Amino acid sequence: MLIKEAQVPFIARKAAYDLLGSGYVTFPKGIDNAIKEMEEIIMDDALWEREIEDKSREILSKQEEENEFLFYDVDRREIFKLIKKKIAQEEGFNLNRTDRIDDLSHFLVKELWDKELIDYDVRDGKIKNIIFSSIMEFLNRERDARDATYEKIEHYKRPLIPGTEEFELVFQRLYEQELKKRGLI
Repeated sequence: MLIKEAQVPFIARKAAYDLLGSGYVTFPKGIDNAIKEMEEIIMDDALWEREIEDKSREILSKQEEENEFLFYDVDRREIFKLIKKKIAQEEGFNLNRTDRIDDLSHFLVKELWDKELIDYDVRDGKIKNIIFSSIMEFLNRERDARDATYEKIEHYKRPLIPGTEEFELVFQRLYEQELKKRGLI
């Protein structure tokens, strides 16, 4: 998943404050109303992807039950990706990271403008680019935080087994530290 539900409030807040900091945008009904609207739109996008993933898992499980011998020597993740890609294509959902964030940014600008939550005197593209940059920066910094967390766990004093409760607790603690270090929470 590109955007997880837990990230939505942080992404919306970052984008709104980046818009405010640009000097191009005002919020006639207050920044909090704009943030709320952005959260709803971004959450809808994240939930749509989750729905596609759930359908993909369901199809994959059904195929594994019906054709067990076909999945003997197959990378399950690759099959999942192919199924997800097909369903996304059928539903008109863009899985390409850059294109998806671009579409989402454009939709956010349109909705905020239509609901009179933002006002600006520059091209729509300039505002869309600010939102696009905010989301991409957040996702890149979040990925860096996650990578740094996994690296710390690799060098942890004692080996931790992924999937165990201890691993999850240590991961969550270190991950939050990395997010704070990068100013994401």
